[in-house]
Amino acid sequence: MARWLVAVAALIGAGEATAGGFHVSVVGGRRDGMLANLASPDDVTAIFHNPAGLPDLGGPRLELFGAPAFLDNDFRLQALDPERFPEINPARCGEEGRDPCPWPVGSDGVYEATLEPESTFGVVPFLGFSTDLAFVSENLRNLAVGVAVYAPDFYGGAYGASGPASYFMTEGYFAVLATTAAVGWRVSERLALGFNVSYEYMRLSLGRRLSFVDALTEPGDAPSSVARAVQRTFGDALFEFTGQDHGAAWTVSVLWTPVPPISAALTLGFSSPAKLAGPLVLRPTREGVDSFDELAALGVDLPSGLVVEMPIPPAIGVGLRVVPVPWMELGLDARFWLYQLYGEQRVTPVYPPGSTGVRPLSAESLSQPKDDDVSFEIALGALFRPPGLAELELMVGAGFDLSPVPDETFSLDNPAPSTVLLSTGARWRIDEHWRVALGYIFMIYVPRDIRTSRLSPPANVAGGGYNHMPSVEIEVRF
Repeated sequence: MARWLVAVAALIGAGEATAGGFHVSVVGGRRDGMLANLASPDDVTAIFHNPAGLPDLGGPRLELFGAPAFLDNDFRLQALDPERFPEINPARCGEEGRDPCPWPVGSDGVYEATLEPESTFGVVPFLGFSTDLAFVSENLRNLAVGVAVYAPDFYGGAYGASGPASYFMTEGYFAVLATTAAVGWRVSERLALGFNVSYEYMRLSLGRRLSFVDALTEPGDAPSSVARAVQRTFGDALFEFTGQDHGAAWTVSVLWTPVPPISAALTLGFSSPAKLAGPLVLRPTREGVDSFDELAALGVDLPSGLVVEMPIPPAIGVGLRVVPVPWMELGLDARFWLYQLYGEQRVTPVYPPGSTGVRPLSAESLSQPKDDDVSFEIALGALFRPPGLAELELMVGAGFDLSPVPDETFSLDNPAPSTVLLSTGARWRIDEHWRVALGYIFMIYVPRDIRTSRLSPPANVAGGGYNHMPSVEIEVRF
């Protein structure tokens, strides 16, 4: 039993190692339009990106932003071992005189059908307010505050309850709801400082299909008669895990303008580690079998819950803004997430109170080393103000986001591929109170061809995909 919970841990742990860091950072009209905004945080999303920019926004502003995601990806999977995963294709299917296999395997050892999610969703909403403190005292004009409510992570999908992909994920979602308070202080014409602090509620829901033959057989060994008997009795198992936690995050930032055409930014972000705790529900798939009571009768206890420790990496951001001519701005951002600082994914099983049977699982047997590397995003953008149309700003951007996840722990539930980003957008100041922005990011997932997966089941896949993220921003200045 230990091996399938190790796989659960790997699956859950993959959720924190996404390309682009722990949070989705494409928030705000300038960020979505030109990608580079750290040194030019000129909307209320400065609360999130760089609070040192808040004093330059002036009086009270309210901003509403939203960006849905439309994912289009597919993978081809190397066929899973039919002895370990006997429920995918019936024995001897496809032979003469027998029904064809539901999932035929080609001569290259890969399933002929591509694996595509049945459904996906993703959205980044943001509602924020900022103001300087001149209304309190003219001496406080250089001090500004802001507060925002948003979801830097809210995405999920489903592969369905059957087929090869269901052994990686049947359905699931990950959500982080954050409330952030920020303060910015313009120390001088050249220097501004910022700080924010966030409360975060995190929730992970994950379903997966599990083969008992695979779970009860060590790598390289032939399935035992016991493993085959358990499989015949119960079929596969469907597990459902829902874990949640509360945490804190904080950012310090600097905005420096050595000479007026040039500004530079530095941000440092930190988060408390998450411990996602919740129930683990197991259900057999064999028709006529409703529970795993027979295992309990043999004196074997199954866990009723999990506690998964999810390290959140420190984040470093560096930005540069140059204004070569009044009608054009150039930006360059580099963001880094230090995943390599964490050496272990800690997973602790939770057993029912009063259970006295054999407990074959422990935190020591379930926890595993992490091999993630540093993740970074490099982005270059430009903003143009057409002559005679000072109220209109046109933006373009391009970037590259490197995944921290190596081939050995790549997973279909959260592929975390390296990504090429292309963006465009426009902002229009309607009058002194209203400004609207439209943006679009096209994400190209760099194809991967994996042959060395260490997961169970092995995620030896080849494929890639795309993501389309349009956005809209409405800002009101009072």
